[in-house]
Amino acid sequence: MRTKLVTSYYPFHSGEPYWGQVNRDRWYKYSLAAISEMGEIVCYTDVEDKRYSQLIQYKEDNNLDNLTIKTYSIKDNPYQDRVYKIRTEKGSIYNNPESIGYYTRPTVIYWMKFLFLNMEYEPDTQLYWIDSGLSHSGLFPSSANSYSIEPEFKTFFNNNLVGNEYKLYHYDKAFTPEVLESINNYAEDKIVNLYRTYSDDNPSEFKIKLGFSDNFNRIYPVAGFFGGKSDLIVEYTNVCKNFIEEVLDRNEICSEQVIMGYVNATNREWFKNWKFDTFYHEDWVNLFIPGQISFSHFFLKPLL
Repeated sequence: MRTKLVTSYYPFHSGEPYWGQVNRDRWYKYSLAAISEMGEIVCYTDVEDKRYSQLIQYKEDNNLDNLTIKTYSIKDNPYQDRVYKIRTEKGSIYNNPESIGYYTRPTVIYWMKFLFLNMEYEPDTQLYWIDSGLSHSGLFPSSANSYSIEPEFKTFFNNNLVGNEYKLYHYDKAFTPEVLESINNYAEDKIVNLYRTYSDDNPSEFKIKLGFSDNFNRIYPVAGFFGGKSDLIVEYTNVCKNFIEEVLDRNEICSEQVIMGYVNATNREWFKNWKFDTFYHEDWVNLFIPGQISFSHFFLKPLL
């Protein structure tokens, strides 16, 4: 069965009107190169020259044959006007630099992943979303990066990134065709969600604020990687879009992970949920507790 990964690259939209995150351009570009080694991947990016031509050049320079680049102007997303209105009218919450949890989140960029998955639907396909910046040291141990065995790795890591910065994001042992095949086998005919039993968001707050009675049951999916059977993904993304409309109708916004948690709780039969304990891994010697299941283990250890 064909497998397709979907991602996006919108690193130049910090501040109003999109509230994109800063300092993501090189990180996401180099990470994307490592991820594209898994197999076929479609990346959406802005039509403006600074975005599209940069990726095209990088694809050609590095022979990223698995990568297809498509354009979608961020200003054309169907939520922009309403989200902007809510964020500015409720500025003390959603447009306040001191409210980091809200202010640094590019709501429309995050919500667009559901649109892109829907647009990439093909029958008889395993269809996954993967964040273009997923390949980095915060999530994966150095043992997953082939360059880490080089004696000079620590030197250029600390002193001389020019010309070598891509090596910092080359966690190639986590992103291989074999890993993707293992994920397909694990997913079977369902949608894979990676989840924790706690959340950085506040789903309970939104459940009360929006009047939803369903219990999340302490399954809080993360949005960096999810997907599975394409026919089910269409149903899933349609429910996500309906949830977004309800949120906007109530003059609120929320993270895509709150949306994912709600859909997982209300359609449990759709999902193959994989629990992890922490984003920390073996290299976080003062923070990672041996015996914990790390997010990275989903990609680096055989799936049951």
